[in-house]
Amino acid sequence: MVVHSVRRVIFVLLPALALAVPLAPPALADTCCANTRVEIDPRTAVPGAKVELTGLRCLAADNTGPLAFAPRAFWLWQGSRAAEADPDTAPGEGLPQDIPPTETWLPFDSAREAGGVGSAVITVPKVPDGRYQLWWWCEDGNGPGAGIHYSTGPKLTVGDPPDTATAGPGSATDPRTPGPAPLLLLVAGLTAFVGTVRVSMLRRRRGGGTGADDA
Repeated sequence: MVVHSVRRVIFVLLPALALAVPLAPPALADTCCANTRVEIDPRTAVPGAKVELTGLRCLAADNTGPLAFAPRAFWLWQGSRAAEADPDTAPGEGLPQDIPPTETWLPFDSAREAGGVGSAVITVPKVPDGRYQLWWWCEDGNGPGAGIHYSTGPKLTVGDPPDTATAGPGSATDPRTPGPAPLLLLVAGLTAFVGTVRVSMLRRRRGGGTGADDA
């Protein structure tokens, strides 16, 4: 009787327990992130310089929008993420592991918006020389990790630009163009040659004139 009673209790409780335990959502690969083209001016800058961003947007996770323009922070990533038309579709690449939480990203110097498309100014942080992809975070009210975007436009090159004044065409170091020393030698040689020819002609004239008088 006791065993039978216990079995009846178990049969009654099992369905109730099953309903009480929430069903776990199916595991999906991480997805990331809204993306659009942002122009950078200038495209090469040193740490501490100001750079203007044009085409900044705040989009939904599926790349639709624009949403309210609320960019809060940016990050320069020394990597490359290609454009994704459906970034919210699983499976996806997820957020790069070497990108820190948005709480540690850097603030914009200024940001303004007109017609859903905005621009902003940033100060280049102290990072190693290299090429960086722009990432930014828009506050959209969906909690940490939401509102992350990246640019599919040109990258920002951090470091000193090449010295075109000394290495460009027509410069002293350009092998196609003679430097100042060869030019001076050439001018001096031509001057000496012209002088020699003139002296020779004068001597001939004088010699010919003397012969006529003697005759």
